[in-house]
Amino acid sequence: MKHESELKQILADIGGADNIQRMTHCMTRLRFNLKDNDKADLKKIGDVDGVLNTQIQNGQLQIVIGPAVANWYDELADMTGIGSEESTTASNDDGEKKGFFSRLLEILSNIFLPVIPAIAGAGMMKAVLGLSTAFKWLSTTSDTYIILNLMADATFYFLPFLLAISAAKLFKTNVMLAAVLAGALLHPTLINNVGKITTMHFLGLPVPVLGYNSSVIPIILSVWLMSYVYRFVDKHMPDMLKVIFVPTVVLLVMIPIELIVLGPLGNYFGLALSSVSMKLFSFSGALAGFLLGGLRPLMVITGMHQALTPIVFQNFASKGYDVLMPTMIMSTFAQATGVLTMIFKTRSKKEKSVIYSSGVSAILGITEPALYGVIIKYKRLLLSVCIGGGLGAAYVSAMGYHLGSFTPSNILSLAVYAMMPKFIHVLIGLGITIVSTAVLVMILQPVVGAEDPKPVIEQSDDAEVTSGVPAEIYAPINGDLVGLDQVPDTTFSSGAMGDGFAIKPTEGIVRAPFDGTIIVIAQTGHAVGVRGDNGVEVLIHVGIDTVELNGKYFNTLVTQGQHVTRGQELITFDLEEVGKQYNTISPVIVTTGSVALKSKTAETPVNSDTLLAVASIG
Repeated sequence: MKHESELKQILADIGGADNIQRMTHCMTRLRFNLKDNDKADLKKIGDVDGVLNTQIQNGQLQIVIGPAVANWYDELADMTGIGSEESTTASNDDGEKKGFFSRLLEILSNIFLPVIPAIAGAGMMKAVLGLSTAFKWLSTTSDTYIILNLMADATFYFLPFLLAISAAKLFKTNVMLAAVLAGALLHPTLINNVGKITTMHFLGLPVPVLGYNSSVIPIILSVWLMSYVYRFVDKHMPDMLKVIFVPTVVLLVMIPIELIVLGPLGNYFGLALSSVSMKLFSFSGALAGFLLGGLRPLMVITGMHQALTPIVFQNFASKGYDVLMPTMIMSTFAQATGVLTMIFKTRSKKEKSVIYSSGVSAILGITEPALYGVIIKYKRLLLSVCIGGGLGAAYVSAMGYHLGSFTPSNILSLAVYAMMPKFIHVLIGLGITIVSTAVLVMILQPVVGAEDPKPVIEQSDDAEVTSGVPAEIYAPINGDLVGLDQVPDTTFSSGAMGDGFAIKPTEGIVRAPFDGTIIVIAQTGHAVGVRGDNGVEVLIHVGIDTVELNGKYFNTLVTQGQHVTRGQELITFDLEEVGKQYNTISPVIVTTGSVALKSKTAETPVNSDTLLAVASIG
């Protein structure tokens, strides 16, 4: 663990894990409900490296970490085994405010994320096997190869088990019973009869005999319904009978429903999705490839790429091959190429270090640092990456290449691609992607990040801006401007989080203070972080301790990674209802660089057209 020593010290200074009743985190701080607050030594906690401030507010211990708080929380949760009911509730509340499709994508993402390590590991084993056979290190008939192949296939064949466990945790139901549902789908009674008979019967009802290995949708539907059935049975079952009869009743109800209704329904739905995608490729492989390869970065930013995951696995399960993943590897190489080409387009040493690290990461299949750290900052770079990825994907799809097994989209996975016919077209497609992306970046993208930037905004008489690229900060909330020292929270008023100002809202809308990118947005909707196009980062926190509302009265209008323009609405909230329970004074903190106010802060009325400050990275 990266912060293991610091977290051990924090645990010791709050009275140990046994003193924690509940813990969660918001945008900037760890929040603890302790059994005994007197056991917490605030001074010692404040001396821990990485801790910016500590306080006990409304009976809750708050340890301010800053933007990296989520990583600290995850490590602490692993260390203590303590979860967060509050953060789960917040996520659910926030999800209910979203549209159905957005909520569906969020569910798929949350289910697949814990499974990704197993999928990635199995995919890389496939790559190792591909290299071993290509260089004749192993024979495909040797026991060693057979066992290695078994190890790689296990994840995909028994995928319903992994998804059942993950889904059970997301839907907050019994994990072991969820695994039993997966076992029913993969039981030899069904699997061994696939292709031999089409139907069995249970109490006169037809049970379709289908192969559910590597399937996705049937088990997710089953665990989702089981979460309701389990809660209902557990609520109405006498306590003395729960241990035996709750699982008995749940399985008696759920397994027949799963085998008769949900399993076939999910299977047919998956086949329909697969059929639609295949028809699109049959109609025009070039068009389908260009759209998927070109739009991939935008799909990742919006989270829509999660909708393709079930289709990919359904293709492998039903057809034995997939046509979507070749478009993904083209996009991966386009992003890596685009970022690395930026080395010739920036003069900033700091930016070049980011480019090197994120470019290498992208080549190895981890594109998020490249996408969020570099690509979305420059519109012409993003356009170049989309076109380059689309062109390579259009070619490989037009040539009818099929991938035989799942593998991560990275340079090592080419060994798996090489195991299928027409591999030469994959290499040509990659060549098209790399060359076209690099050429487009060199032509379209102007040089950025001068080494000695000069301020381009005229300073006011009462403000000084430090050296660096300045950014105008406009009022993100309509209301009355006040000094940061008026905020009744020492974390903000002391300047521990950074310099800035505060606004007493007169309207329940948070707007972008400048053109930039959403770098983080709270699931509860009470806070948002925006990085300006020049790198200045601002945190807007609506009210004090409003995270405790768990998203109630808040509605988020943007997503992480989304580019926004000044004045664009980011969050709406019910000012009247929030104000009944919490102080609505809202700090606006510059978390990078320095800030100089452009006007006094004695209850000055401001709106989204009011220039409040100039910030810069010195």
